[in-house]
Amino acid sequence: MATTLVEIAEGFLEIARTEAREGYDRRDERRIRDAAEKAWLAATQVVDHAMHVHGQMPPQDPRDAHAARHRFLEDIGRRDLSRQLAYFADRLHGTCCYIGRCPTRSVMDAILDEADQYVATFRAGV
Repeated sequence: MATTLVEIAEGFLEIARTEAREGYDRRDERRIRDAAEKAWLAATQVVDHAMHVHGQMPPQDPRDAHAARHRFLEDIGRRDLSRQLAYFADRLHGTCCYIGRCPTRSVMDAILDEADQYVATFRAGV
């Protein structure tokens, strides 16, 4: 049986939680940054899943794909999910992973909980 992008996203979130826990326990910034990137990847994967379900494909170029994801979510009337995706892009992908300004452990745990809810929304069908 084929694995769906939602299932892949759930796996990324499991890895993100483990990496975050180990990163904060060991004060290992690389693991924390990797956790942030895995959680961001989970968010993109579920949007890509919804796009596929609706007969669309995200462009190959990451810059174009990001804009296409937002456009897709807005077109289906889910600006709320577009805003959440932008938040994950900023806090997880940009600020933590690339710049290295990661949140405290409790804030990261809250963001990972939000990412879990985001993925669950898509599992339920968007």
